[in-house]
This record gives sequence, C-alpha cells and structure tokens, in this order.
Amino acid sequence: MPSGWIASLCVAGGVIAGPALAAPDYGNCKDVLVPRLPGFHIQECFEQKRDAYTFAQGTPKETRVEGHLVDTYYRHDAESDAPSSRTVRTNYESVFKQAGWTVVYADSDTLTETQVKDGQERWVQLMSNAGDFYELVTVQKGEPDEEAPTVAGMLTALNEDGHVPVQIDFDPGKATIRPTSQPTVVQIAALLEDNPLLKLTIEGHTDNVGGAKVNKSLSEARARAVVAVLVTMGIAPTRLKAAGFGQERPVADNATAEGRAKNRRLELVKQ
Repeated sequence: MPSGWIASLCVAGGVIAGPALAAPDYGNCKDVLVPRLPGFHIQECFEQKRDAYTFAQGTPKETRVEGHLVDTYYRHDAESDAPSSRTVRTNYESVFKQAGWTVVYADSDTLTETQVKDGQERWVQLMSNAGDFYELVTVQKGEPDEEAPTVAGMLTALNEDGHVPVQIDFDPGKATIRPTSQPTVVQIAALLEDNPLLKLTIEGHTDNVGGAKVNKSLSEARARAVVAVLVTMGIAPTRLKAAGFGQERPVADNATAEGRAKNRRLELVKQ
C-alpha cells in the first residue's frame, strides 16, 4: 500500500486516540485515511488498487467512485463494554469535521463524506448498525505514486503494438476529466508535439457495469473530451480522432474487480 495512504489523519483532543488494542487485527489489515475508535480491532478488510464503490447520497441518488478501495470491518474487543452506535457516529462526525471533510449524506446509520487533500480526492462512508461493530469504506482517486506514462514508453508501444492503454480518471458517469489525470494528458500532448507526423485515435472503453448503450455513449464522450483538451493544448484537430466502444472490447474478465478495472480504459491508437 502506498506511503502516506494509511492512517493519514491526526485528530486533536484525543477523540479517537486510545490504548493498544487487546485483540489482533486480521491479516495485514491496517487503518486507512482515518484511525479507529479505541478498543476496536479489525475483524476483516478488503482492498483493491483499482475498483469502484457506490457511495450513498440519499435515495435514489448515489455516486460511483473509482480508485483505491479499502473496505474495513471493525469489531469491539469486549462486546459488554462496547460504545453505543450513536457514540461511534458522534466520534467520527467530530473526526471528519476537524480534518476538513464535507458531509455528502447522512442518515441514522450511514455517513458519507468527501475531501480533497494534496490534490487527491477522497471518499469515506461509515456504516454502524451496532456499537460493537462498524464498517468504513474508503476510496482515494489518483494515487500520488501512480506516475503518468512517459513519452518514450508510449511511443515504443505505439511503434511495436500500434496502440497503448492510458489511465485517465473521469467524474463518475460523466466525461469530465479529473485534475489528477492532468499529468497523463500533458504527456500525451508532449508525445504528439515531439512526433509531428503522428496521428492518434483516442478510443474509450468501459467494463460491463450498466447498459451497453449507455456505456458506448459514455466511452465516446470521454474520448471526445480528451481530444478537446489536447486541441486546447495546441494539437491540430486533424491529427486526432475520437471513438467509443463501450464494453465491446474487454481485455480482461469482467467477472472480477481487477478485470473490470483493466477494461475501464482509454487507448491511444496509431492511425
């Protein structure tokens, strides 16, 4: 897991600072983005470097966020001494407020908040149905240690294979390019500037989540969005084309989260 990702918040006043846990954490599980309440251990956790989670924003409104996902389940060491679910909720409300998070949605047992820190967009959802147990789901978009592809690397792949996949993040369900993907776009522009005879087709691809028609339309819109940005950066529009194939051309198994992450991509294709 990248440096700086785990337990990156520090809460003033000792709201959730506590003594060492009496029970061991499961496997290699660790706190992510926010520390735990005192007296709790991690019963189980699930992590995917590239995945998506649908965060609650009020029925029926939801937001699907893609990035580094960690789902952590906390259990109190001694159920007889466990705090109430309201105490769990109140403590985390204080944690998020002090750390500059923004409330997106709240009901009796779910709290969704978001934050942009050091250029990274973060989402967290607290679910607490009982005081002795609670769940935290976190997603961070655009990991700081994910480097943009190099001009040399992209050119080599284009010359050898005729195409190269690139990772560009968008707002969920939209064609709005996330600021964290700006370095990748800059490298694509540099590739074209350094190779004035090169012409590219920007191809959009999705996983199979959602309808085929919607996915195809979205992939086309995202490809066009990248072309539009490159044109504003000085690349002649005659050197660029946009195409969207939705879920028609998977490169991995959509039955797994890892496969779906690989299928959600843009490709630069040499014309």
